[in-house]
Amino acid sequence: MVKAEESELISRCQQGDQEALKEIFNLYHQKVYRIAYGVVRQREDALDIVQEVFIKLYRSIKNFKGKSSFYTYLYRMTLNQAIDYSRKAKKSLFSRPTWEKEPEPVDEETQRPDSQAAQKQFEERVRKAMEKLSEDQRAVLILREIEGLSYHEIAEVMECSLGTVMSRIHYGRKRLRELLKEEWKG
Repeated sequence: MVKAEESELISRCQQGDQEALKEIFNLYHQKVYRIAYGVVRQREDALDIVQEVFIKLYRSIKNFKGKSSFYTYLYRMTLNQAIDYSRKAKKSLFSRPTWEKEPEPVDEETQRPDSQAAQKQFEERVRKAMEKLSEDQRAVLILREIEGLSYHEIAEVMECSLGTVMSRIHYGRKRLRELLKEEWKG
């Protein structure tokens, strides 16, 4: 989306235009879901977080001054909401298991069964290893590797220095490699 179009949508939303909010939702809800799911690892919880993020956005959009990109503003809101949700779930005595596999669409015609099985096994091992990373390491890896954000964008979203981002990515990748090596040996 062109910046001018995004600015117009934000302006309309700030004036209470619910159609503009719907357009923003349609543009960003999948990205918001991926970030939320990456943190909480539960489909239903991630969907709840998406809903909460857009409710918060509707209530707080008037406070958006454009000092950062809207993308950064929304991602920071999403990350905060997901981390808060995750922390609350950990405190709950009745929380669900921390790992629930998100179903992935598969093109049945182009993938052989043995290839599909190997891919699913690999994805499961990566998911289990990612779960063992700290919240900060997992968040920066999701933002970098899945969402494709630059180090500067991640620093802005995470509200930390560029050096901290680089360190978290470095140590997160290193820990992920170690965990995957252990998983493949075991």
